[in-house]
Amino acid sequence: MKTLFVAINAKYIHTNLAVRYMHELAKKNGYKTTDIAEYTINQRLPQLLRELYLTKANHMIFSCYIWNIDMILDLCCQLKQVMPHTKILLAGPEVSYNSAEMMEQYTFIDGIIRGEGETALIPLLEHLQFETPASVVPSFTYRNEHQILETEQASPISLSELPFPYPDLEKEKGRILYFECSRGCPFRCGYCLSSIEKGVRFMPLEQVYHCLDIFLSKRVSQVKFVDRTFNCNKNYALSIWKYLKEHDNGITNFHFEIAGDLLDEKTIAFLSTVRKEQFQFEVGVQSTNAETLSAITRKTNTEKLLQICKEIDSFGNIHLHLDLIAGLPFEDIRSFKNSFNQVFQIHPQQLQLGFLKVLKGSSIHRESGKYGILYTSKAPFEVLQTNWLSFDDVLFLKDIESMVELYYNSGRFQTILSCMIKEFKTPFDFFAQLGSFYTAHGYHLSNHSKEQYYEILCDFWQSTNRIFTETMKQLCIYDICLHEKPKKLPAFTDNVYQYKYRDWISKFYELQEHIQTYLPNYTSESAKRIAKIVHMQVFPFHPETQDLIPTAVLFDYQKRDLTGKAYHYFFPLSE
Repeated sequence: MKTLFVAINAKYIHTNLAVRYMHELAKKNGYKTTDIAEYTINQRLPQLLRELYLTKANHMIFSCYIWNIDMILDLCCQLKQVMPHTKILLAGPEVSYNSAEMMEQYTFIDGIIRGEGETALIPLLEHLQFETPASVVPSFTYRNEHQILETEQASPISLSELPFPYPDLEKEKGRILYFECSRGCPFRCGYCLSSIEKGVRFMPLEQVYHCLDIFLSKRVSQVKFVDRTFNCNKNYALSIWKYLKEHDNGITNFHFEIAGDLLDEKTIAFLSTVRKEQFQFEVGVQSTNAETLSAITRKTNTEKLLQICKEIDSFGNIHLHLDLIAGLPFEDIRSFKNSFNQVFQIHPQQLQLGFLKVLKGSSIHRESGKYGILYTSKAPFEVLQTNWLSFDDVLFLKDIESMVELYYNSGRFQTILSCMIKEFKTPFDFFAQLGSFYTAHGYHLSNHSKEQYYEILCDFWQSTNRIFTETMKQLCIYDICLHEKPKKLPAFTDNVYQYKYRDWISKFYELQEHIQTYLPNYTSESAKRIAKIVHMQVFPFHPETQDLIPTAVLFDYQKRDLTGKAYHYFFPLSE
């Protein structure tokens, strides 16, 4: 009797932690006929139907979230038609809150596991494989002839009982690995499903260290902690951070979602000492409007939070992501603009501008009528308008979100954006005008080449009656070179400085001392071969300080930082 745990992820590089836990627990308890099937929402439904049908599984358990629920429901409906004797079961946050209602609506669902599934798993497998009564499976919603019944909710599993979810890390190469050492959240943010959980549970530190040792020994590129608020227990978080610093392998990056205002002076001082790019922090600011924060019961000292974020950013060693949510109560365009500008002044590596998702079970769902919140009837249940934002306003903010994602969060336009933004009254004004220009010209309706995105910036700049100067053109070339060896440059550029110094560039690669000092990984390569792999670009000024000294920049594309920028070196030149 084969049981299949099915994950449909947002992207191929993602991994599903839930199905891995379930699979490992099943194996640990002697169930040898379980397996994992992992796909993405970008695959076509007929392909998924074919792949799952060919498994000939007797039972399929789907991991459901807002990004995949509609696809899963369509897929399960078709599976039931061609595999009528296969049990179709759902689990996950998107089906836990209204399980009975879902089973009434979708008759092809045979059962739903509510909440955390680990405690229910073994009784469920016994029910499926040995036909024990469904009534003994905890946290289970099931059919009994024409009735839909629910069993009592199980107590959550102790995190000490969780297995390590990645038995073969070699199979996970190139993917993001997720890990957790706590469940629950001490805060009660109105838009979050964690607000209905009680308390926070932690994995024993020794067990955490053991798991981290496995990641470190395999030298994986990145581990993302999915803990809701990683540092809600200051001493616990600091112990893990210290362990990671002491056992650093020089490669692995660890991502944490933290409450910035909970960081104390001792922890901040410690964080200033960790290896550059060892840690990556995601901080949910959401809004700087006090009335908004109060309405969503989010207790944040915004001034302290932003000051701490600014201090962390000043260290230059931690990759910082800051989040905002549009569509919250009491936040109109003016208020959101203020929130945006306050957060932007930190200059985080990523500024995530998200839109409110009205999740079933959250307090914002219960109070949506009170705040005039309208949202999409299907997942992801995203805000359409509120008492403070019209749909026109939402579309306006959507344009800004697109420009922030495309031009800021991509990291590919960092230097030219810095030059442009300072010419506008506020960063919000810059992205607002750029977004309006972008959609007015229909650029949002098609994809563009990398060079064309720079040309669009140039056209936008000139549309504001400003001159796109030679300095700005050179900064565009610099941004391009930071990410890839340029094969084609924007139409507005030329390579006059490159031609002027081409002999100097050729001789640079021929000097062995240059290769040993700056490109030690290429010492066995010929000068001609090195010139094809790396890149040397000459600018009429220093592209970062803008000192008026001709400067050559050497870009090594085999060495990159977390933003994808190549390691680079500056060489002042004489005229």
